[in-house]
Amino acid sequence: MNEYSRSDRKEILLTALGILAAALVVRLLFLQIVFHPYYRRMADVNRLRLVPIPAPRGAIFDRQMRQIVANRPSYSVSILPYEVPDLEIIIARLAPLIGLTVAELEEAIKRERTTPYEPIKVKKDVDFATIARLEELNEDLPGVLYQAEQARDYPPNNWGSHLVGYISEISEQELLQLAVKGYRQGGYIGKRGIEKQYDQLLRGVDGVLYLEVTAQGKVLGEVPDKPPIRPVSGSELVISIDMDVQAAAESALAHFCCAGAVALDPSNGEILAFVSKPVYNTAGLSVGISFDEWNRIVNDPFHPLLNRIIQSQYPPGSAAKLLTAGAALEENLISSRSHMPVGCGGGYQFGNRFFRCWKPEGHGSLNLIGAIEQSCDVYFYQLGQKLGLDKWSAYARKCNFGKRTGIDLPDEARGLAPAPEWYDRRFGKGKWSPGVMLNLAIGQGEILITPLQLANFYAALGNGGVLWKPHLLKRVQDPDRAAEYRPEIVERLPFSQETLEILKKSMVQVVQGERGTAHRAQLEGITVAGKTGTAENPHGKPHSWFACFAPAENPKIAIAVLVENAGHGSDIAAPIAQQMLQVYLLKRKPTGPLVGPADSAAFEYSD
Repeated sequence: MNEYSRSDRKEILLTALGILAAALVVRLLFLQIVFHPYYRRMADVNRLRLVPIPAPRGAIFDRQMRQIVANRPSYSVSILPYEVPDLEIIIARLAPLIGLTVAELEEAIKRERTTPYEPIKVKKDVDFATIARLEELNEDLPGVLYQAEQARDYPPNNWGSHLVGYISEISEQELLQLAVKGYRQGGYIGKRGIEKQYDQLLRGVDGVLYLEVTAQGKVLGEVPDKPPIRPVSGSELVISIDMDVQAAAESALAHFCCAGAVALDPSNGEILAFVSKPVYNTAGLSVGISFDEWNRIVNDPFHPLLNRIIQSQYPPGSAAKLLTAGAALEENLISSRSHMPVGCGGGYQFGNRFFRCWKPEGHGSLNLIGAIEQSCDVYFYQLGQKLGLDKWSAYARKCNFGKRTGIDLPDEARGLAPAPEWYDRRFGKGKWSPGVMLNLAIGQGEILITPLQLANFYAALGNGGVLWKPHLLKRVQDPDRAAEYRPEIVERLPFSQETLEILKKSMVQVVQGERGTAHRAQLEGITVAGKTGTAENPHGKPHSWFACFAPAENPKIAIAVLVENAGHGSDIAAPIAQQMLQVYLLKRKPTGPLVGPADSAAFEYSD
C-alpha cells in the first residue's frame, strides 16, 4: 500500500511538472510570437524618443510675386537640467545675457520643466550676437544649449498685421481639438489673418527624428535602424494684395489712431489692399510675449487686435444713401428728376422732432442726382418716408447688408440691416416710431456695416450689379502643382441697369460736380464715382467715410475708407482713397501721411 502510494505520488508529480512545463512553453510561444509586435512597441516606447522636425512654413506673396511673409533663421536657448551642477548660479549668469530678469527665467524654467533629461526652452528668437556670446562663455554655462530654428519674417512696421496675422505655440485647448489633424504640443499654429485661415496649407508636415534613451530618459543618440523622416514644406500662397496699393493705404493712414481702408477688384472680388489701424506686433506675438505685455494689448482702449475691416460695425452715414435711392427708383417712387414736396431749408419737421440737414442754411429744392451730389439729408428724410421700412430692409438684405461677405478670413461680423421684426423684438410689437426710417434713409440709426461690406456694395454698383465673394487667396503653389482660386458670385443687386446708370451718374457728380462733396478724390484724367459719409457717433466726433470706384465707365478698383472720430468724409476719407487710386491707376508713388484728426478742423465743413 505504501509502495503504491509513493508510486502514485511520483506519477502525479511528474504529470504536474509536465503540465507546468507545457504551460510555460505555450506562454513563451505566445509572448515571443503572438504578442511580439505588442511588446516590441512597448519596448520602443521606453527606448525611443520621437523628436519632431518642424516643417518649413510656406511663404506668402502678393499678386506680383513680391514676398510678404517668409521664414528667417532664428535661435532658441534651452537649459538641460541634468547637466547643470548649480541651477541658481546658471540662472544668475544666463538671465542678463538673454535679456531676462532672474524672476522671468525662473518662471520659464518652472513652467516648462518636465524631466531632468528634457531641454527647457527659456528664450525664443535670440539674435546671433547673443548666441556668439553664449558660445564664448560655454564653459561657464554647463547645461545651456542653443538650437537653430525658423521664425516668421513679417512686413516692417507691422504693416498688414490684420491681413497676415501671426503664428504662435498651440494652446492646450486648441491641441485637444486638433491633435487628430497632426498638431503637437510645442508646435505652432496660425492665430489670426491669413496665417490662421490657411494654416493647414502653410504648415506642411513635420518630420521625425528617432533618439535612443535610457529608462531614466537620458539621450544615447540616434537609432541606427530608424532613419529620420524628413519634413514636407508647407505650400506657398499667392494672395491678391497689391503691395503698392497696400503701402499707399498704410502711409495715408499712418497718423490716424483707429481707421481702415479696403480695396477690391470689381470684376472678380479680389482684395487689393486691406489695412486696419492700429496695428499690432506680429513678430512679438509670434515668438511669445509676457503676461503683462499681453494684458496691455487686450486692455488697450484702441483695441489693436480688432480687425476693423471685417469685425467693427459702424453706421455708414450718407454712404448708404445709394441704397435708399436705388430702392426708391426700383419701386418707381421717384425718377432721377424728382423733387421732394419740402425743399431743404436746413432741416425737416417730423412730428414733434426737427431732423437737421448737415448744411444749416439748406440746399433748396433738388432732384435726386443733385441730392446725392450735395448729400442733402432733407431730401432723403422724405424719400425714406415714401419708401417705408418694409421695402428698405428688403432691399438692404438683397444688397447683402446684415450678412457676412464670405471673405476668406476668420471671425467676420454680419452687421445689421434692421427690419420691422427686429424693432418688434427690441421695443415690443408696434411700439417703435415710424421715424426710424428717417435715420435709416441717411445711413444713421440702427444700421451697422463693416468697411468690407460697403466696398463690396460699391464694387457691385460699378460693375453692373454683381456681388462677388471677396477673397484674398489667388493661387496655391507647391513644387509639383499650382491651384488657382475660382471667383464666386454670391448675389446680384436688386437694381435694373437703368437704376444703376442713374446711381453711377449721381456718384460721378459727387466727385466731379461743381457742388459735389468729394472734390478731394478727383484724379487726373480719370473719372471717379463715389460718395462721402459722415456718421454721427455718440462717443465723440463723427466717423469719416468715403466709398468709390474708378474709372467710372469701366471700374478696375473699388475702395472704402473709414476713419473713426475724424470728422467729415470729404475732408479725411476721400483724400486717402485718392492716394490709393493714383497708385493703382496712375502708378504713382504714395505722397505720404495725410493730415491727422487733430488738424481736421482746418477743413471746410461738408458731408
